[in-house]
Amino acid sequence: MERIEVEPREGWPSIIEQQGLIYWKTELPDGSTMPYWHESNAYTLTSDEVYEMEASVRLMMEMLVEAGDYIIESNLFSQMGIPGWAVPRIKETWESEPPMLYGRFDFAYGPDGSFKMLEYNADTPTALVETAVQWHWVQDVYGAGGDQWNMVHELLVARWKELKPRLPGDRVYMLHTTQEKSGEDFMTVGYMIETAREAGLTCELMPIEKLGLHEHLGFIDDLGRSVRTIFKLYPWEWMIHEDFADEALKRMGDEQGETLWMEPIWKMLWSNKGILPVLWRLFPDHPNLLPAFFEGEEHNLTSYVQKPLLAREGANSLIVIDGNEVDRGPDQGYGEEGYVVQQFTDLGTYDGNHPVMGVWTVDMEPAGLGIRESTGLVTNNLSRFVPHIIAD
Repeated sequence: MERIEVEPREGWPSIIEQQGLIYWKTELPDGSTMPYWHESNAYTLTSDEVYEMEASVRLMMEMLVEAGDYIIESNLFSQMGIPGWAVPRIKETWESEPPMLYGRFDFAYGPDGSFKMLEYNADTPTALVETAVQWHWVQDVYGAGGDQWNMVHELLVARWKELKPRLPGDRVYMLHTTQEKSGEDFMTVGYMIETAREAGLTCELMPIEKLGLHEHLGFIDDLGRSVRTIFKLYPWEWMIHEDFADEALKRMGDEQGETLWMEPIWKMLWSNKGILPVLWRLFPDHPNLLPAFFEGEEHNLTSYVQKPLLAREGANSLIVIDGNEVDRGPDQGYGEEGYVVQQFTDLGTYDGNHPVMGVWTVDMEPAGLGIRESTGLVTNNLSRFVPHIIAD
């Protein structure tokens, strides 16, 4: 893999805004902004590298299934910060397998050629619009001969077509939250609507704050219509603490008065950083895994990353190398739920940047790649999205 210079397209901010990427700037602490979308450079990969990543992800998905079984059998819910009232529904949906849609692995692709799992964003992964937009970039810059590992759009449409007969109600409600101010969640849900409509589904875009409850109909929209199927960009670890959590757990299903949720609540098993020590316990020394341990477990790591079980974008994480703190993520209040410790791995350095490989999955299938890079060792909310191209 290499990082190359590329001539940015003339008028690129207007181009990507028209394609849905309205949040292409990141606000800095001093009030200034920097581009989040970065097309002055690109990463090049070979077909062999892509095939290796794809094969690794297929295997990792199978390993995640074994890890979910293990968490339930070993009753690790408390250790993973999952409250007891959510456990029965997690177990039930794990067995009944209501529809799931997508996820995103984060991998390190180090200078030694090793492909190491950092985490799996299984419930509310973002950077989806960026991944779609970069396909237009490769076509504009490289023409019809430009290639990219990017089947995310096609596989999402195919997945919606497959799910259409299984979804209760006459429409899918796509929920975002008004608490998110950058526009990222809104546009991510908007893009998901585009894929669902292309598959022939009727969709309604709605803030989760407008979701109502009727004694007999169950959840309703702002027009009083029964809400039977929901895709939400609102994490389950927040939902289970909301006022409507009891009703959401009680009315979970495809019967009248019930609601089918995507992603399903069992995704709490996979989106939790606690999945990392579970995978290491089940598959020690696997070439795609890093040694990982729950907080308080004995280990001999001197270079490691301490991560909260439920944090996002590097929040409240700590990087220690040879016993010394070298970087720390922003404080966003995570950590009370507990931590895991994962061996530090080299992300590689490209012109002073450290890339993380975001590999998308649709259902259980690897679907494509989006790369974010940071100048620091923590990939946080100041990272940049950089497109890629397959160049053999």
